[in-house]
Parts: sequence; C-alpha cells; structure tokens
Amino acid sequence: MKPYIISILIFLFFKAEAQTASALNISQKADSLFKRAKVYEGLGNVPQALHYYEKANSEGNGNIQIAFNFAKLLAQSSIYQKADSIFEKLALQFPNNPDFIYQRALIKEAQNDSTAVEIYKRTYLLDTNHINSAYKIARNYIENRKFKEAEPYINKGLSVDSTSVRFQILLALKQFYAKDCHDAIATYNKLIGFGESNIQIHENLASCYFYTNQFEKALDQYQILLKDFDDKNPKWHLAVAEVYKSLKDYKNAERHMDIAIALQEIPLSESYMELAKIYKRQGNYKSEMEALKNALANNSNNEMALYNLAVAADNYFADKKVVLRYYENYLSQYSENGHMQDLTKQRISDIKKELHFSKN
Repeated sequence: MKPYIISILIFLFFKAEAQTASALNISQKADSLFKRAKVYEGLGNVPQALHYYEKANSEGNGNIQIAFNFAKLLAQSSIYQKADSIFEKLALQFPNNPDFIYQRALIKEAQNDSTAVEIYKRTYLLDTNHINSAYKIARNYIENRKFKEAEPYINKGLSVDSTSVRFQILLALKQFYAKDCHDAIATYNKLIGFGESNIQIHENLASCYFYTNQFEKALDQYQILLKDFDDKNPKWHLAVAEVYKSLKDYKNAERHMDIAIALQEIPLSESYMELAKIYKRQGNYKSEMEALKNALANNSNNEMALYNLAVAADNYFADKKVVLRYYENYLSQYSENGHMQDLTKQRISDIKKELHFSKN
C-alpha cells in the first residue's frame, strides 16, 4: 500500500476514535446530570431538579428519556408551554408513540382547554389499549351526559380490569344519571365492597334507594353521610326528613326538618314549605299555617305558600268569614297571573254561597 494512503487511513481512524470518545463524554455527562436531576426530584427540590434536567436535556443530544422526564416535571410545575413544546417535538419525532400525545392532552386538560378530549381520542385511535385515554374520554362523555357514547370506553376499561374503581364509578354515574337505579344500586354496592366510601357514592345510593321506594336502605345511607362526613349538612337533614315522611314517621321527619331549618344560612322559604307538608299529612293545620307564614316571611313572593296558607286556613277555621279573607288576600296579589287563581275564585264563590245560605 502506498505511504500516502496509509497516512490517510491512520488519520481517519484517529478522527473516528476522537469523535466516539467525544460522544461518549457527552453521554456520560448527560447521564450524570440526569441522575442529579432525579435525585433532586426525589427530594422534592423541584427548582434544582428542573435546572439539572435542562442541562441534561441540552447535553443529551435528543435523549428521549431525559426529554420525557424533563417535560413531565415542567408540566407538574405548571410550566405548560415549555412542557408542551417538548412533547410536541417528541410526538413529531415518534408519531406512533401514544404516550407523547397523551401527555399533551394532560397539559391541555390542566389548562381547562376543551380540545384536550380530542387529543385523548387521537391517543386512543393510535392505541385502543391505552386505558388512561379511554378513561378520560369516558369521563368527559359522562360529564356531558352522553351516556351512550361513554359505554364502549367504560366497557373497554372494565374488560381489562373488572375491579377498576375509576371505571366502576363511571359506570355507576352513567346508570345513576340515566335513572337505571337498580343497576346503579348494584354497582355502588360493589364499590362499597371494594372499600370505597365517599359523599357521592352514599348520596347517589341513597337517592336510588329512595327512588325505588327502599326507604329504610335510603335512611341507612343518609345516616352514614351524617355520621361519617357532616352531621350539620342541611341538605341531608332535609332528605332524611323526606324519607321519614315517606315512612309516615312524622315525628322524626319534623325533627330533621327543624334541624335543617336551623342549619341553613340561605333563604328558608322552601324548607318551611316542606315542613308545612309534614304538618298537613298529620292533620296539624295550625302548625301548617305557622310554617307557611314563616315561608312567606322568608320570601314574600312565594305564591304557593300564600295559596296553601288559604287552604290550611280553610281546613283549620270553622268560621268561613275568616277563611274568605285568606283566599281574597291571595287573589289580591295574584289575580292576573296566579297559577291558582281559578281554583281560588271558585272557592271564594262557594264560600260566599255558604255564607249567604247560612243567614237564611
């Protein structure tokens, strides 16, 4: 071989060796920086972790793992634009990797961007076994009351893991909002069997039991809510009063209604209306009238309270002249657009006839 050719080959060899060594040094440096970043992240020192992730990413010459971890921590730190730009580059570089697209969807969701769900759908189209995307899509459909559209995604999640709490919750919500109460009861009880217990589970289960006339079981759920979560929740005391009323236990219904009224800081007109119904069922028209007067005291524009007060007076007073004033009081306020004006006018006419014939 000619000497000048040998010289060229030797030069190229050493040049290649130098480039390999240089590349190795960059890789080792990036790896060292990456390790530091992970240590600081583990310690909860996010600023330092981000500092070393950025350096490692710069030295890493497009290392996927470094870029991915860096972008995830950026997103977790609400540095969304920078995180999204990294995931966008990764998604363009690896278009068949659904995780990069999924991470972009998470960032959009964190910013309340409505386009997030469309990106979740893109992820799922790319990989129908991407269960996290299936969950996000199903949850979005449930939140928007699109139950039929949610079904295949819920079914997919449960086909992978029938004990998945998050998909069982979505199934229960679908059944609950669609008024499939018997199915919802079964699913909510399954969740309780898994050890799940939260306000939504017990509230919805109580509502389903009430809807299906299983009043004792509804009462059990409300008692769990009052005992384990908040015994000063007026809404639950109102619901308990309604359950007791359905059980014809008027004493306990009245007690819980009184508690609800005492706890409420909002206008109490409707609560007093409910209390009035309890008294009416017992034939306690005097107390019914007091409750209706309290309803009107809290809302003078409560038309039904004013009308029901006249009916209660009709039931309570023997003197129809007194009763007549109650009906006329209603008509004086609602003679033009009152929902009960026709019935009121008819009753006034009947009372006047009674009074006229009683004189003869």
